[in-house]
Amino acid sequence: MKRQWYILNVISVGDFLLSQGISQKAIKDIKMKGEILVNGKHQTVRYLLQPDDVLTIFYPPENNQLTPVDIPLKIIYEDDYLLVVDKPAGLPSIPTRRHPLNTLANALTYYYQQIHLSSTIHLVNRLDKDTSGLMIVAKYRYIHDRMMKDLGHIDRYYQAHVQGIIENNGTIRLPIYKEPYMMKRVIDSRGQAACTHYWVQNVRHDCTFVRFKLETGRTHQIRVHMASIGHPLVGDSLYGDGLGHFDLDSYRLGFIHPITKQIITITKNRSIE
Repeated sequence: MKRQWYILNVISVGDFLLSQGISQKAIKDIKMKGEILVNGKHQTVRYLLQPDDVLTIFYPPENNQLTPVDIPLKIIYEDDYLLVVDKPAGLPSIPTRRHPLNTLANALTYYYQQIHLSSTIHLVNRLDKDTSGLMIVAKYRYIHDRMMKDLGHIDRYYQAHVQGIIENNGTIRLPIYKEPYMMKRVIDSRGQAACTHYWVQNVRHDCTFVRFKLETGRTHQIRVHMASIGHPLVGDSLYGDGLGHFDLDSYRLGFIHPITKQIITITKNRSIE
């Protein structure tokens, strides 16, 4: 990854990079394995920059050791720094013992090889295997670090059918706890704070179509919270009485771009705002 700046004031390379939010560890990696150029010439982090200098840095290539797998990717948005993919239900985000190869991370590894991108896989937000929808992927460690410093700027919207009839919109603020070695989460005061807002869209027969916005991103958050108020997701076998197939979908994302600082909103099946 390459970044470039036009310098306005007298400042050392190291101090300037720190002022741009680049960590000491990242600066060390750039110094040892990457490259620092000032007006096209190699310099050290101690070099004193002058007004009108052009500073260029090259991050070291990242070693991706995942196995590439040719799985079709639905890329909704892409630029030089990140991409947004629409993950299908049933596809795990990362390799596990049960799913060592056919995951989104393996598919991205294959795609990176096709576009000659030397980078590991940096998922900004993750979705459960059985949840579909939009996921942000940072192409470089530095971009991932920038986005993960404050996840509060990422707006995440979901939709799903739940059992029973819900008449009013609402907010659920209940802590979610996980017992060791157990997959299922529970509402428990020992757990992490979690907040889910929900809006009723329509009601048909004995189920309700609901949209959600998350303030927190706990594992299984929507599933746990809706089950806690007596409305588990239709088909959810872990938190309800379904057969294991539900339609929870991340249909919209909003975030501040880590480089351009623009607010980007992406909604499935609609143009980028």
